[in-house]
Amino acid sequence: MPEETLKLTEGIKRKFQAWWQGSESPLLDDLTGYKNKLSLWWNGGVSSSSGQGAAHPSQARARSVKAPPRQHQEIHARGRISQALWGEGNLTPGPADFITGLTARLGLTPEMSLLDMGAGLGGPARAMCAAYGVWVTAYEAVPNHIKAGMEQSIMHGMGKKVPFTQFDPETVELPKRKFDCIFSKEMMHHVRSKKRLIAEIEGALKPRGQFILINYVTAQNGANSPGVVKWNEADGQESSFWSKEEYVAAFSEAKLDLRVTENLTEQYIAFIANGFRGLKKNMEKLIADESSPEYQAELRRALAFETNRWAVRSEALQAGDMSVIRFSGFNPLQPEIR
Repeated sequence: MPEETLKLTEGIKRKFQAWWQGSESPLLDDLTGYKNKLSLWWNGGVSSSSGQGAAHPSQARARSVKAPPRQHQEIHARGRISQALWGEGNLTPGPADFITGLTARLGLTPEMSLLDMGAGLGGPARAMCAAYGVWVTAYEAVPNHIKAGMEQSIMHGMGKKVPFTQFDPETVELPKRKFDCIFSKEMMHHVRSKKRLIAEIEGALKPRGQFILINYVTAQNGANSPGVVKWNEADGQESSFWSKEEYVAAFSEAKLDLRVTENLTEQYIAFIANGFRGLKKNMEKLIADESSPEYQAELRRALAFETNRWAVRSEALQAGDMSVIRFSGFNPLQPEIR
């Protein structure tokens, strides 16, 4: 296993050793044991704890799926590991009850339409559809995610109520005054032209339509902090982070009435720890049940990547370099009286 893949920070020591041993166990002095276990899976070995715990339903379904073509295996494997961490249809933390808890007061109904921007595999979109009957349009940029997300929508009987559409957030032109609500979770930091996109969102909202944005933000003037630099390195791509104040200003500039800014950081830290604590129970089985050695290796690479990525993110969140904020606003235009 390439050594650079397992360059584990002090943050991993503080936040991720505990879930390996159990939340009540004392921390180790180093991560040698964890590195050895991860290296064992990487090289095709299975530890003596293999098979402990029940597999997630999404894993059980995925075992019978033929390994995808090589050019798509990396994205597919990372999706498998992410869903093992966060639940079926989720590429990031936040279970269905978290999503519905955040949206419970929006007054969504089966007569309304909602746009989910950066829908991933559609877990949050389907959670809102199931809870409120709202019609959801799922916008996603990654073709593999669109295909897999649409398959999951059909599997859950939501093919018509949660369809997927490919889009480019840098250039998208949204339909005017179409949506009662627009929802975006953990996408905006990947967008360079945020002001343009937020203006498009305002134009797409019906009068009194609501905009819910959940995203990572930096401490003020913290875009070049060590935590953010490590975050981008672990993520494998450069993100364009804003501070909370920059988002507030952008809402105002777009003439969106911002009513709520809620700090979700502590919840996310707990979600990350719980996700890895649950993954420990069945990660060996997830890999061992695959018949393709090539795809087993891809899953191990995905496991190493996601472990390091989320450890670095947790460290940045706990250090205060980054926060997770929910911004909730609405279009103050009044509906036309007919």
